[in-house]
Amino acid sequence: MADEETKKWINSQFGAVDDETVDRLVSVKDIFNYSRDDLYIQWEAFVVTQENGELDVTAANVDRFQEWAQKGLNAGSTKKTISNKKSSDSKRRPMIRSNVELSSSPGAGFGMPSTPQFKKQRTEPPSETTLASSPSQFATANNTMLSLSSRKPEADLLYEPNTVLECLNPAVETTELNDHPPRLSANFDPEKFKFRTMAMKLLESADVLDDQIDMFSLKFSTELKGKGLELGNPCMNSQSDIACCGRIVPDSPYYDSMITQTLNDKSLYLETSRLGGIGQRVPLDLSNLQEYSFFPGQIVGLKGRNPTGRAFVVHEVLSLPELGTPVTHLAELQDIKESSNGESLKVVMTSGPFSNHHNLNFSKLESFVQHLNNVVKPHVAVVFGPLLDITNAAVASGEVEVPGLPANQQPRDLDELLRATVTPILKKIDSSIQVILVPSLRDSASKHTSYPQSAFDRKKLGLPKNFKCFPNPSTFSINEVVISASNADVFKDLKDVYKSNVSPDKSLLFSNRFERIANHIFEQRRFYPMTPGSVKRQALSKDDKDKIVGLADGGNAEDLAETQVGGSSLEVPYLGLTELGDSLPDILVIPSELKFFAKVIKGVVVINPGQFVRAHKDPSKEDGSYVVISVSPPDIEGDDNVEPVENSNGLYYNNIYKRSRVEILRS
Repeated sequence: MADEETKKWINSQFGAVDDETVDRLVSVKDIFNYSRDDLYIQWEAFVVTQENGELDVTAANVDRFQEWAQKGLNAGSTKKTISNKKSSDSKRRPMIRSNVELSSSPGAGFGMPSTPQFKKQRTEPPSETTLASSPSQFATANNTMLSLSSRKPEADLLYEPNTVLECLNPAVETTELNDHPPRLSANFDPEKFKFRTMAMKLLESADVLDDQIDMFSLKFSTELKGKGLELGNPCMNSQSDIACCGRIVPDSPYYDSMITQTLNDKSLYLETSRLGGIGQRVPLDLSNLQEYSFFPGQIVGLKGRNPTGRAFVVHEVLSLPELGTPVTHLAELQDIKESSNGESLKVVMTSGPFSNHHNLNFSKLESFVQHLNNVVKPHVAVVFGPLLDITNAAVASGEVEVPGLPANQQPRDLDELLRATVTPILKKIDSSIQVILVPSLRDSASKHTSYPQSAFDRKKLGLPKNFKCFPNPSTFSINEVVISASNADVFKDLKDVYKSNVSPDKSLLFSNRFERIANHIFEQRRFYPMTPGSVKRQALSKDDKDKIVGLADGGNAEDLAETQVGGSSLEVPYLGLTELGDSLPDILVIPSELKFFAKVIKGVVVINPGQFVRAHKDPSKEDGSYVVISVSPPDIEGDDNVEPVENSNGLYYNNIYKRSRVEILRS
């Protein structure tokens, strides 16, 4: 029998359920040795991958969940993610990013000036300083969220839109908005995203993957100087400890994360670069490690030896110096405070799809736009695709008819359908609100169906000049706030092999899966560090599968039959465009099908806004979420605000995580 505390937690996470269901959930938790967070995450993954996003929490369905988890375990798996360090005393290195001011003048095309002008920096970044990247009591947003007891269970029949579900930093006060538009600048070159897709060459991909290992090898070599340890080849016999750098890969070339679900500690290999080990792979022996978190595609530095020549015995996971922290000049901070009249910056973030999966009813989006104009009144709205989802049942069937249009004016293609349904609603957004559009791999209007992805064509969409189209992923600044945005669902796709036999107060790893994945992004310095990327699959009946296999024919026909539009579709030769750059952002936004959240991880506000309309079997259900961020103006004299960088000439850490209020609301 479950105790009262466990019952209370299950009811807060899964909604109101009966005692039998509670006991079944506790039983599954004990059988598979799940933590509380892992139990909920595994249930969400089961519902999303097996039940298309909707399933009631009942005793019978929990039994099905247990069978699914057992199959995954039998296939050789255990779900989780990597991270090497979360020390609160890690080095904090100030870093100034290069920004390009966006032009609102006609003819700017992509939203960029014809001749980009980079901001002139007044001083050079100072040397490294040892500062806490995030106070220990603030490593996660759990202690700043509103009480879950105030939330209504999902079983409630009354759905109240625009009500707060969770809040990060509720103590931060918001102020009335001023009419002065914020400064919007880009930290990317849009021309680099205009590459030709579906033209990958094997040697180009190999060079890029090799360069990733060699780049990290140079950083490890610099760190190991003076420590009596040099980089060596882990594939060769060694009777004493050496250091090595390579990529974590699965033991089988047929590994598919959507089928086998996850790896285990016996199925991990280390792949070397051509320079560091002629590209050979060697099995890893992790039995001497007390804790670790590894996933396919991760670049790691390891210390250990290969006494037999058959396996590399790992004794220690080496850590890398962290990325720099964003800083701003004093003069610029004072200018921003003066122009904002001491009032908050407000940003709204929402992610598609914006209609139910079964039809193309955008009435909910229209109501949201009215709420945006009349109530929220943000300075900036960041809208993630898909605007028109190519996996929508109505779009996939081709049976689409726009009400109000005569038969001879009905859309002839998907671009016309988008302009007839979504564009008129988006154009109703107040012209004083700057709107940033970031595409999805499921967007019908996107030229690219691979990641990284070029931006929308604003003129082709028929949108006004207050809309800016950014690529996926992209980094941009609103005033002094550096925001990194990626529309590839790494939180769902990345599955790590995780172990921790260390007490939480001594552990160097994050126990929460979402926090570990975010930490992996920071350490790997890439928005989507997993390689190979995910392939989305759909469950088909036997008759449908046989029919498609018969049509496709060939050795891979059965796999292709289950492949659906979606997944990460990585464009490997251009993965350099998915790197974070030379510093961490202030805010990292990655929409995911999994549960929404807002957390502070290493001084970065990490946000999953969820989906505006979640996928449901029931066409009448359209629940979802969006995010409102309010950032207090920079104040040199204020508490929990900007912080001076030691031994610098007028540089200040932005400290957005201390002065931003993040509210997650029902859509």
